[in-house]
Amino acid sequence: MDSRTLWIFTIAGSALTLLCLYGVVKADRKLFLSGLCYFSILPIIGESMGYSADKASVHVIVALVFLAQMVLAFPSKIEFGADNTAAMKLTGKIALALLIFNIGGIIYIFCLHAGVPRRFGCFHIAQSLAILYIIFKRMSGNGPVWVKQ
Repeated sequence: MDSRTLWIFTIAGSALTLLCLYGVVKADRKLFLSGLCYFSILPIIGESMGYSADKASVHVIVALVFLAQMVLAFPSKIEFGADNTAAMKLTGKIALALLIFNIGGIIYIFCLHAGVPRRFGCFHIAQSLAILYIIFKRMSGNGPVWVKQ
């Protein structure tokens, strides 16, 4: 990747990670999910570029993982309350899946030395911490109260 592309990815990744964190702080579900969903586009593009350069299948796998994150985090206007137990259990599983995807991104960048700049791993750390915060807040009994849209 050339330096101009790295800067574009860094600026977009920073903005979308900040949007995700801002959504958690303001308890705005749509902002949180928008940040996660649209951030997922960046690894998909980056891994597609990596695959076109060296044809390694790991790029396809990573791109598919973040495609799954994009689909799971797509912000919808569907609202439900704590009285819908099926939806509450499903959101817990989705949050866990999103956490695992981002922890996988951290491992891929920091431990497997994939050639991805470490600053992109920091974005995954911030998003993982945001998801962990939401999971812990929900498990404490007074789950995150999202602002009504």
